[in-house]
Amino acid sequence: MEPAIRIRGVRKRYGSVTAVNGIDLEIEAGQVYALLGPNGAGKTTLLEILEGYRVRDDGEVSVLGMDPGRERGELNRRVGIVLQRSTPMEGLTPREMLNFTAKLYEHPMHPSEALDLVGLSEHADRVGGKLSGGQKRRLDLAISVIGNPDLIFLDEPTTGFDATARRQAWEVVRGLTERGTTVILTTHYLDEAEHLAQRIGMIKDGQIVFEGDVEGLRRQLESETRISWRPPAGFDPSSLPAEWADQRTGADGRLSLPTQHPTRDAGRLIDWAREHGIDELNGLQVERPDLEELYLELVGDGSEAATVDGAAR
Repeated sequence: MEPAIRIRGVRKRYGSVTAVNGIDLEIEAGQVYALLGPNGAGKTTLLEILEGYRVRDDGEVSVLGMDPGRERGELNRRVGIVLQRSTPMEGLTPREMLNFTAKLYEHPMHPSEALDLVGLSEHADRVGGKLSGGQKRRLDLAISVIGNPDLIFLDEPTTGFDATARRQAWEVVRGLTERGTTVILTTHYLDEAEHLAQRIGMIKDGQIVFEGDVEGLRRQLESETRISWRPPAGFDPSSLPAEWADQRTGADGRLSLPTQHPTRDAGRLIDWAREHGIDELNGLQVERPDLEELYLELVGDGSEAATVDGAAR
């Protein structure tokens, strides 16, 4: 199957600053791809090139088989975009805005279906000026899907959502990919990327510094999983299996083992416990580093890496 997006050697310069520095990337159709990076990394510039809003200096770009720099009009009929910041027409209702937008497409979704998809049906006839921030973001999403696009760019789509609304939005995104839609997601909620994306690309200094899934990132960084438990009073640590010789004792008395082989080492610990008549390993935990920890390890923990790039367009 033809990739939804294929780019080769893409560069963009602003005077002496190279914002995008020779990026190569392929994104398969029908998946959620999360594009992450600190402020100033070049992520927004790359997205604008893919959307046809920014002219590249060098390289080749194919989006749905088209060059966005030359075929932007045709591409717009097959792409939906949720910008980081947008404002609905204050005097129109969501239903009216969707009815209007649907007329721009050849085979649009019915407005009621789009409203149901994003959970906005109850507020379909409330004027835009009276919608909450979260409801406006739902409307943005509905507008992006009304044309039944093959590809959607979601830039911080759940900004302003509470925890419940965010998870509802995740179900919407999953539903889109079940329809075969490709989703390019940017978000400052790293758990959102971890839950939704089949693949992740991380940009730093205008270059892709990682591309793959979360497990691949863990392997690349050789990030340690930790097995920990709380031993009983009077416990003799010298009786532990050999691999626990590097155990670390925390302030709370927990024993902790860093490991690259958590399944094997947890199994050996359980076998050891049975052999020594220990029926219960109190507080046993196997903790893998989450995407936020991996992200900070890769791009640094300075102020620029505190959140994912959220520069306004």
